[in-house]
Amino acid sequence: LDLKAIFVDGIHFSEHVILIALGVDATGTKHVLGLWEGATENGAACRALLSNLTTRGVKDDRALLFVIDGSQALRAAIRDVFGSRALVQRCQVHKIRNVLSHLPDKKHDAVRAAMRQAYKSATKETAKKQLENLARTIAKAHPSAAASLREGLDETLTVIELGLPNALTRSFSTTNPIESLNDRVDRK
Repeated sequence: LDLKAIFVDGIHFSEHVILIALGVDATGTKHVLGLWEGATENGAACRALLSNLTTRGVKDDRALLFVIDGSQALRAAIRDVFGSRALVQRCQVHKIRNVLSHLPDKKHDAVRAAMRQAYKSATKETAKKQLENLARTIAKAHPSAAASLREGLDETLTVIELGLPNALTRSFSTTNPIESLNDRVDRK
């Protein structure tokens, strides 16, 4: 497969986590690439899934976009298996949710709108500047929200930097494609 991107996420079943890798090829076709069972979304399980993908033919000798929810174990496994060629996009929807979880309800609408506006920027530099300004604005009253916003900030902007058409930028900025697959699996 001429893969351009891989979405990776975990779905919980009782005491187990099933890690799922969903690939998108050059034509936009989605392919379930692999499943891996573990007790948690830990580094060993993540590395095992990704290593299994390379063993079965996923190329690790060229740039490949990985779209993830922000799991540090998964991020480390991508770096370990695919090295510096791996481009990582952290889900913007998850990032917004994480930041909002540190704020009182009355701040949600304004912060959500500011983050969404930044994520629509034409350049990574503009988006980063807007998000850093937002973090400074909320830092005094809500330092944990500002810290959440700053954590992994550059990786929430990876697709902006790629110069893709707007539709692809939207598709690759969130884990929605794999969340949709997870929802279907969860209902079975």
